[in-house]
Amino acid sequence: MRTKQFQTARYRISGIAPAGVQPEQCLESPEERVAAVMAALDDIGKLISNQCFSRPDALTQDSITAYALALMQLRECACAAGLGRLTKACDALAVTVARLIEDKNCACHQKCDALTRFVAHAHAMIQLSAEMPKHPTLPIAVAYSQAERALNEAGRYALQRVPH
Repeated sequence: MRTKQFQTARYRISGIAPAGVQPEQCLESPEERVAAVMAALDDIGKLISNQCFSRPDALTQDSITAYALALMQLRECACAAGLGRLTKACDALAVTVARLIEDKNCACHQKCDALTRFVAHAHAMIQLSAEMPKHPTLPIAVAYSQAERALNEAGRYALQRVPH
């Protein structure tokens, strides 16, 4: 049996408003939408600057819940801005966050690293999506190699910041 919560989540995820519910008013310009994505991403950045995300034993239920809420906000902003790749990345990371919410004891360095590295990867995805329309004649293979390079650099930077 499907619950009301499941049904509203299904509509929110698919982007279709259920009958009788007014969809949220979108921001007018694409620049404003991207600015909202950046603000949501900055909120996640502020959360991970807290030292508890570098040590799994220091994670609290409140910090995990705050991260989950910020990730949901980022996902909604990314969807409104038309950043499909970032939206899917938020969905993928939500699985890890959900597992941490269910059982904080399953926290490990790899999961904490995934949460902290996500911000750098998200910045690279946004930068890539912003650059793609500017270079329509750029071959796809070159564009993807540039994106891979940016993601690898972001990952290396995040790893340098995380104590092992």
